[in-house]
Amino acid sequence: MKRFNRISLRLRLTIVIALILILASTVLMAVSIYSARNIYSKVPLIEMVANGEISAKRPLLRDQPGLAVLRVEQDNEFASISLLSVVLVVVIGTGITYLIVGRALKPVTNLARKIEEIDENNLFRPVNVTPSNDEVSKLSVSFNHMIAKLEKAFNSQKNFSANAAHELKTPLAAMIANIEVLQLDANPTLDEYKETLDDALYNAQRLSSLVNDLLKVNAELHITTCEKIDANAIFESIIDDLRPELQNKSIQIENLTGGAQLYGDKLLLHRAFNNLIHNAVKYNKPGGLIKIVATETDDKTRIAIFDTGIGIPDDQIEKIFDPFYCVDPSRSRELGGSGLGLSIVKSVIDKHGGEIKVQSIEDISTTFVIFLPKP
Repeated sequence: MKRFNRISLRLRLTIVIALILILASTVLMAVSIYSARNIYSKVPLIEMVANGEISAKRPLLRDQPGLAVLRVEQDNEFASISLLSVVLVVVIGTGITYLIVGRALKPVTNLARKIEEIDENNLFRPVNVTPSNDEVSKLSVSFNHMIAKLEKAFNSQKNFSANAAHELKTPLAAMIANIEVLQLDANPTLDEYKETLDDALYNAQRLSSLVNDLLKVNAELHITTCEKIDANAIFESIIDDLRPELQNKSIQIENLTGGAQLYGDKLLLHRAFNNLIHNAVKYNKPGGLIKIVATETDDKTRIAIFDTGIGIPDDQIEKIFDPFYCVDPSRSRELGGSGLGLSIVKSVIDKHGGEIKVQSIEDISTTFVIFLPKP
């Protein structure tokens, strides 16, 4: 069986169809010979012109010698013709099958050759799709879709690496520049030393925060334990941690989650909701409002986080979950953002089989809506 699988598909199909032809022809030949013998044994010979032994009005009996010899000759002749017909049918049928199968598999062969031509220099080159609607055409379309997904994944990884390098380089470059400026001064003052150290500490903290976020983004985010979580308790805990920032900006926050229940990994969900509420505080206006509302259906829990912040332009809403993407890069750096928070949020929600949506009006408000499935 292993040797049979090693030969080409064209030969395998031809051999299988040839065996079917042999079996069908053999059965047909056997049935035909059997039927012919029964017919010859039952039909009386009215007369035998060759030897004049049989009268036209007297039936020939089965045990007459002349009839037996004639029947044997007829049987042999019919069997020979039948066997020859079977051989011709099998040979001609196998040849035609080989040609037809080769013609039918030609698009597959061409597709395989085109795929073999793809290498590291043209990795994302799509193959031509035949105008027909057969399996080969569908296979070509599926292959092109796979290539497009791979290209998107490679580009995403490439952009992620470039952005990560840039984000890591920026605070390091600032630290090095401040130290070099300090070294150029022959007699730096204590205030200059202090200013340089403060800048170094600030950039080191930025690096530390960025590295932690990078570790969170690249972590597999395994859901270790799924449990029922009181939504009110988890949001009250987050609000308590952010209380100083809320007071500094005089932001009012309302937790209207009531007795809603969440289901999942408590640590991961806490991290995701903390990032969302932290952004709602960070990008909110002084004296603004944050409202958290939870509603439940039979199969889902809906969490809506509303804020009266700076909003998001319509053309950028689909990009905010990309790593390192910032709607306003200068403002994000000023507020200490790295552009990884929402990427982490989406990863956590996806891991829980949930969905996250954004509704925003620029300079007025933003609402994040999260749907989490129930067990």
